[in-house]
Amino acid sequence: MARAPFLTSVEQAKVDVMHQLGLKLHEMSRQLGRSRNAIRRYVNDPINYGKNQKQFAGRQKKLTSREERNIIKTVSNSPKSLNEVKRELNLCVCRSTVHNVINRSNTIVRQKMMKVPKMTSEHKEKRLKFVKVNMATKWENIVFSDEKKWNLDGPDGNRSYWRDIRKDPQMFSKRNFGGGSLIIWGAFCNGKKLDLQFITTKENSVSYQSTLQKAIVPFFRNRRNTHIFQQDNASIHVSNSTRDYPDLNPIENLWGILARRVYRHGKQFNTIQDLKVAIKAEWDAITEAELKTLVASMPNRVIEVIQKHGGETNY
Repeated sequence: MARAPFLTSVEQAKVDVMHQLGLKLHEMSRQLGRSRNAIRRYVNDPINYGKNQKQFAGRQKKLTSREERNIIKTVSNSPKSLNEVKRELNLCVCRSTVHNVINRSNTIVRQKMMKVPKMTSEHKEKRLKFVKVNMATKWENIVFSDEKKWNLDGPDGNRSYWRDIRKDPQMFSKRNFGGGSLIIWGAFCNGKKLDLQFITTKENSVSYQSTLQKAIVPFFRNRRNTHIFQQDNASIHVSNSTRDYPDLNPIENLWGILARRVYRHGKQFNTIQDLKVAIKAEWDAITEAELKTLVASMPNRVIEVIQKHGGETNY
């Protein structure tokens, strides 16, 4: 299907941010995947842009398309109940109708919250500085890495909520490592996965170097002039001066994909070896297209951080 000639409201907001930062039309076009002419028409007259666009009416339903969108927007990464959603949106339908709208969505699932470092004003300032410097970064040349803890009886969690799988998991307090019996280190770039490394809960900077030598060093031997390594924010990997530097790391989304597949249907494991085999099998099954989609989301993440003044994004 051909792309609509008009920029969407989301694309217009992104153009506003990039235009304010002084990006050229060709760079905006590269990041948005839209033609320079389409962007130029909006930049030249943003006030009157799209006013002549035709509106088409859809068939009548119990809920309008706008109401359905509002439901998805309201429950996205929210712990609200179905009744709370009905009251907030003033909907004159039953709970099952609201639930059906959510079930039809390809992006909302019921999930438990995980834990993450709390964001401070200092974090927001550093995030803004980071993304402004990286507005034109070629993210396909970045290698993203992180660790994840895995349990025999399922993923960590506490409070259930409506998880938007397009967004990062909801979080509620700080923890880099919180126990359990298995931790893995993984990394990926645009279409490529590095070999998983199984590490211990007592990992330190010295043993971490060993992990890098096993996975990162061979990968970079033929790519040292084209790729950059971006790590996560766990304290064992960063110095005291940079440990609070916020990262935008799509591997967190990749862990979410992997966890859903490893623990599908409430799967539990009897031994660490069984868990390792399952994780390795699902990691190997991650497709090149999935990795490229995650990397392609980085320009939008960067723009959204600016739009939210350094705050959390919807990824």
